[in-house]
Amino acid sequence: MSKSINVPKLRFKEFSGEWVNTKLGNLGNFQGGGTPATSEDKYWIGNIPWISSSDIIEGDIKNIKIHRFINDISIKESATKLIAKNSILFVSRVGIGKVAIANTDLCTSQDFTNLTLIKDDSYFIGYYFLSKNRLLEKYSQGTSIKGFTMNDLKTLKLNLPSKQEQEKIALFLASVDTKIEQLTKKEKLLQQYKKGVMQKIFNQEIRFKADDGSEFCDWEEKKLGDIFSGIKGQGLSKGDIVENGVNKCILYGELYTSYPEIIKEVISKTNSINGVKSLKGDLLIPCSTTTTRIDLADVTVLYEDNVLLGGDITILRFKKNGNSTFFGYYLTHYKKYDLAKYGQGSTIVHMYYSHFKTMIIKIPPSIQEQNKIANFLSSVDSKIEQVNKQLHSIKEFKKALLQQMFV
Repeated sequence: MSKSINVPKLRFKEFSGEWVNTKLGNLGNFQGGGTPATSEDKYWIGNIPWISSSDIIEGDIKNIKIHRFINDISIKESATKLIAKNSILFVSRVGIGKVAIANTDLCTSQDFTNLTLIKDDSYFIGYYFLSKNRLLEKYSQGTSIKGFTMNDLKTLKLNLPSKQEQEKIALFLASVDTKIEQLTKKEKLLQQYKKGVMQKIFNQEIRFKADDGSEFCDWEEKKLGDIFSGIKGQGLSKGDIVENGVNKCILYGELYTSYPEIIKEVISKTNSINGVKSLKGDLLIPCSTTTTRIDLADVTVLYEDNVLLGGDITILRFKKNGNSTFFGYYLTHYKKYDLAKYGQGSTIVHMYYSHFKTMIIKIPPSIQEQNKIANFLSSVDSKIEQVNKQLHSIKEFKKALLQQMFV
């Protein structure tokens, strides 16, 4: 059997040789943290950042949410300590295993054990522990609050390359993180744009024109029951779901957990014949929840015939022609809180068609205008979906890198 050597599977070609095994305690100096008395306002006025474990984002060593500040007196009169910029912050108690790099001089709570390195690259060590995300968990002990001690960290063994290789690996992974941050920001901005433009469209501050350039007629007030009939789904439980079933089906719980606003692919199948068969363009609303009324006011659009729809689903079906996507966006985003008011009950909240069929809505009578609005908002959603796919792809890429670039 060949002897395993300390080299990564994926490596920059200019580097060679084995990585060196050492103890974390050999790399620098450790410090703990503490919390100044929260009852003393004088401690919480200043310009020195102070963080708790909740300010560290799991899987992200670069970004720390700083929103509390203390001063020199706070440090002098409490157990907290000033931790130097570029130190490695290990969450050792609540939130165990989270790691970040201090991007400025700061102080931490007692839930941290902090390491200031002598010569090694902080970001490399940070990424190393991301790649070994279960490494710290095995040191957890206790029943009520798990945690590892400073000595646990000091005796922890790890494999290190040269400083130059550390820096190159850290720089490369940081560039991947930058791309993740850019895509995350882009997705957030698109979501904000979607929210803002929907408000303007449904408030009629933005109007589309007909293909010939003419104005569409004024929007009209209608009762929801004037536009849709209400049908209640029937039967079907989790026990009816089978992998190779002959009929596609949707359970009411899946409307909360498995589907976006527009169902593009039905994921569940059954051999049961129970349930109401869908018609293309049905709008689906869950009938009950154990949380809050607002959770019931999510409308999902199904563009597929003959899907079996289980119990506790309200099916809105057009009495005349209409654009399902338009009504899905309109009800979920613009009339969400109005719709939620029709929920009844406390422990279990119910909302049925008979409750909300009299709800007044103001809509464009022109199918052409409904189509234009639906197509525009769908195009925004397509951009959001594209960014989310890119984001998922690069996160998976980073995950693979972390698995292969470290020993």
